[in-house]
Amino acid sequence: MRIIWIYLNLIFWTLLFGLSSFFAILFTGKKEYFKFFGIIWGKTLSFIFNVKLIVVGKENITEKSNYIFVPNHASLIDIPLLLIAVNRYTVFIAKHELSKIPIFKSILDKAGFIFVNRKNNDSSIKSMNYLINDIKNTPRSVAIFAEGTRTKDGNLQEFKKGASIFGIDTKLPIVPIAISGTYKWSKKSLLNFRKSEITFSFAEPIQTENYSYGDREKLTEKIKITIKDMLID
Repeated sequence: MRIIWIYLNLIFWTLLFGLSSFFAILFTGKKEYFKFFGIIWGKTLSFIFNVKLIVVGKENITEKSNYIFVPNHASLIDIPLLLIAVNRYTVFIAKHELSKIPIFKSILDKAGFIFVNRKNNDSSIKSMNYLINDIKNTPRSVAIFAEGTRTKDGNLQEFKKGASIFGIDTKLPIVPIAISGTYKWSKKSLLNFRKSEITFSFAEPIQTENYSYGDREKLTEKIKITIKDMLID
């Protein structure tokens, strides 16, 4: 029952604020409006889902710089909470499957997201190259879930190399983020009314200027170790 309640809230509030963002960007031409509606979306869901968000290490990033945020992924609420935690215009690398839902595709396209088809390498490269060029026109931060999908048991999964390659190509600093508490939150019962504490821990940015394509595995492992060390049991 609880998962149905979670999905219903996610769908309703995502549509409401997603469409608000879509029309604001459509009429003004400013993709940055996604930040405003994204944060309201996150705060609304935090209230409904009875979540207390704790942010640690935010002093490691500067307000006017853009980054590649690389968190672990444990629940459906990771994305809205991340938008609150980073508090800046940030887009995600979205799964290709979402592009098959017309209304979500329109909302995310307008906000500056891209869709990546993991089963089609050429298509993925083309999408990433488009984002790299678009960032030059409209600067923004990018969030990439290192594992590619949500964990099924609460443990870190294998980290994909996509975030490292994107960082090497764009030369944007990579900020590993450890999300603690969302997996436990996802397993609560419907009648558990206790407030859930969820912590986002920001590491110091990893400068990517001196990394080459051949270093992608080493960089990926560094990101994973950094996140693992920051996770709270």
